[in-house]
Amino acid sequence: MLIVHDIMTTKLITVTPDDTLAHAANLFRQHGFHHLPVARTVNVLPSEEKPHKALLLEGLLTAQDIDLAAALAQQEGTDDPQQRWQERHVGDVMHRALLRVTPTTSIAAAAQMLVDRNLNYLPVVDYGLVQDENRALLVGLLTRSDLLLTLARVMGALEPGMQLDILLPSGNVATLGRVLLLASELHMHVRSVIASPDVDGTVRVATLRLGTINPTPLLLRLKAENIQFSFGNPFAEGEMYG
Repeated sequence: MLIVHDIMTTKLITVTPDDTLAHAANLFRQHGFHHLPVARTVNVLPSEEKPHKALLLEGLLTAQDIDLAAALAQQEGTDDPQQRWQERHVGDVMHRALLRVTPTTSIAAAAQMLVDRNLNYLPVVDYGLVQDENRALLVGLLTRSDLLLTLARVMGALEPGMQLDILLPSGNVATLGRVLLLASELHMHVRSVIASPDVDGTVRVATLRLGTINPTPLLLRLKAENIQFSFGNPFAEGEMYG
C-alpha cells in the first residue's frame, strides 16, 4: 500500500511568521508557487538521540492571502497602500493549517481529504518533543500534482506500452483472470491493472497497461475466445466491444 511518505515533496521552500509579505510575494513570483508552508527552526529532543534542528509548522500562506491583504490596504486609503501590505508579517495573514497528514497516512485517505475539502495541498507532519511539548514538525508537502504523477506511474503511463480495456459482463472478474492468464502464456508483461466500480458498485471494465507495442498476439487470442475489448481508446457508453 502506498503511503504519503512514498510520494510527498521534501525539498521545501518555507517562510517564517516574521517574514514580510513582500518577501513571500517574491518567492511566489520566483518559483511559481501558489502556497508556502510557514515554519520556524526549533531544537527537537528525541528520547534516545541527540537534539537536532527541525521545522515547526506554524501555518500556510497562499497567494490569495497576499492578494486579500493588498486589497484591504487599498480600501483603507492610506498614502502608500502598497508599502503598507508589503511590510505586514506573514504571521498576520497565514492560515493555521489544521488539516494535515503524516508520512504513514495512506494515499487513498490523503486523496479523500483533498477532494472532500477541495484542497490543492496538505502539509505532512511528524511529531517531536519541542520544549517539553509534542509538536507538529514539517517534513513534507503533498499536492494534487504529486497524486496525479503517482497515478500516472502506477498505471504505467510513464513507460512505453499500450492500454487495453476488457469488458466484464455482469461484473464477472473471471474474464479479467482469463485475460491475465493469456498474457502470461504469451509472455506479455502487464504493467498495471485497474478495475474501478461504477456508481452502483459494479465493476464493468478493467483497464490493463501492456508493456508492449505489439499486442496483436493477445488481441487475436481474445477474439478467438469472444472476450470483448477495446484497444488504444477507452470505452464510450453504449460502444460495441470488438
